Amino acid sequence: MIQTNVKQLSDHEHQVHVTLPQSEYDRVYAEQTSKLSAQAKLPGFRPGKTPKAVIQKQFGVKIHEDTVSELLQANYVGAIESSGLVPAVQPELTLPSVQPDGEFNFTLNVVTWPKVELSSLIDMTLKITKVSVEDDDIKAVVQRLMTSQVKYEIEDQRTAENGDQVTMDFVGFVGDEAFDGGDGEDHALVLGSGQFIPGFEDQLIGHQAGDHVVVAVTFPDPYQAEHLAGKQARFETDIKSVAKSVSPENEDTLATMLNFDDAEALREDALQRLSLEAEQASYQSSHDAVLEALLEANLMTLPTRLVDEEMKSTIQRITQNMKQQGVDMTDDMLTDGMLTDEAFRSEVRERSERNLKSSILIQTVREQAQIELDEAKVDAELEELSKQYPADQHDAFVSWMKSQDAEMAGLRDRLLEKECVSYVLQTSKVEESGKALSVWQQEQDGQKETS
Repeated sequence: MIQTNVKQLSDHEHQVHVTLPQSEYDRVYAEQTSKLSAQAKLPGFRPGKTPKAVIQKQFGVKIHEDTVSELLQANYVGAIESSGLVPAVQPELTLPSVQPDGEFNFTLNVVTWPKVELSSLIDMTLKITKVSVEDDDIKAVVQRLMTSQVKYEIEDQRTAENGDQVTMDFVGFVGDEAFDGGDGEDHALVLGSGQFIPGFEDQLIGHQAGDHVVVAVTFPDPYQAEHLAGKQARFETDIKSVAKSVSPENEDTLATMLNFDDAEALREDALQRLSLEAEQASYQSSHDAVLEALLEANLMTLPTRLVDEEMKSTIQRITQNMKQQGVDMTDDMLTDGMLTDEAFRSEVRERSERNLKSSILIQTVREQAQIELDEAKVDAELEELSKQYPADQHDAFVSWMKSQDAEMAGLRDRLLEKECVSYVLQTSKVEESGKALSVWQQEQDGQKETS
């Protein structure tokens, strides 16, 4: 019934001309007429009794539009399947202004994925970094914990110093009026932490439990509560206790504070956590090296429409992330700001092209090596992911994940990519160098600062 004629316009662009017999148009037109006839209410006719000729004369344009819409919906997918093409983006539909006699037709402009003849993997040389955990890495973690793990011990008659924890009640006033959100009870404040507005914490230094302190401050301008910005205020403050900070004396004390049996157990836990980071860093190095080598060895040209669609998705993700981080994305920013900034768009285009090429090459590796994903590995990954939750929630997490189609599709894609990276590493020449985890992390932090 459906006939398709494919014309190649360029390497990745095809025109699919679709033809349906007039009888198919007439059948759907009659169905749409009957449907409208049952619903229409016209003067002089009972509902459902209006002659079809009257319906067609009154609503001919609508019936035609509904018929065309129905024909397109019913034959759109079949036309693409009949063409044998695999669209990379949504095909563009074109209807002739006037349909020829005896048939109904439409045209689809189909952009396909680039076909890549993968260069020999055996001839590729990959330079990867094996990241490992050194003693200094463990020492650094323990030292950070020694500095950060502080408890506070209340001392009677203690005079508050910078670094002490003061527990207090307070009420804030602008003039003689208390303002909303300016009060608190049993609030614990570490002096010098910068938790309160500038000047507040300094005025508590030198005081003891039982003291009533009137703290005079000026709110910054601008300030998140606009009605307070730039205004002078006072806080009637009652100090209830002053506690000095106590750092662990040694690693065994630190371990006890963190609910470990001893320093050895603490170090073992640090080793396990750092080893996981090192493993992930090593994989990232291998992953990046594989993609870099594949991109360098397999040059390709991408269809413009494919890149444009990827750019739209990338910009949408960027703006969504910025909104989630609290950045107010105004219409001016979107229309006259970053989205029209040439440097920004150039960077996004470059990133989009790289992502697309990488995906195409990974898919090509998968097809060439006939890599299939073992469901046992999916289950193992789910079990590993569940460990970030309490033990009694593991099964619930796994069940929830399996009910989320999008999440599971993403997980499978990541695992398949790992399989492809592993295959390329096993097939190509590999030059491996070692690096301590701390050095790797410093390098990554430096790259983030310069990017």
